[in-house]
Amino acid sequence: MRFLLLLALWATLAFVPSWLVAQPWQHAIAAVASRLASPAGAVIEIVDLQLYYPFDLGIYLALCLASTWVRWGRRWRAVAAGLPVLILVEIGSLAVALAAMMRGAAGSAQAAEEAQRFAVGVIRVTGLVAAAGAWFYLLGRERLPLAARTR
Repeated sequence: MRFLLLLALWATLAFVPSWLVAQPWQHAIAAVASRLASPAGAVIEIVDLQLYYPFDLGIYLALCLASTWVRWGRRWRAVAAGLPVLILVEIGSLAVALAAMMRGAAGSAQAAEEAQRFAVGVIRVTGLVAAAGAWFYLLGRERLPLAARTR
């Protein structure tokens, strides 16, 4: 229960800086992702974005800081190790979404709609799943043996 309360507290605190940097962050990663997704010689112009990034980074930070079963130094090392990976996941998932939308736009209206749904799904899911997975790998899995012993 303590972990959940701390997670809620840290996630709330991490929301504020995430919200403040969201627009420039989204444009920065979109610039990199569009270069990766665009065909040779073409340029993707990003006009407006509404992504869930960098809120996944805030959730990851909150998960690490709420992990009271490890010392502060280890929590900060987990933050330092996980954030670059999560940033690469954000860029990669956005590049995949942009590439799918370009392929869908070149086809029929149904193909474009399916590509749009796929892109939205990729963007919505990958950041949070990657954040939870990185936290679980670096800190969270240590709690599983303890949970199994207390039953």
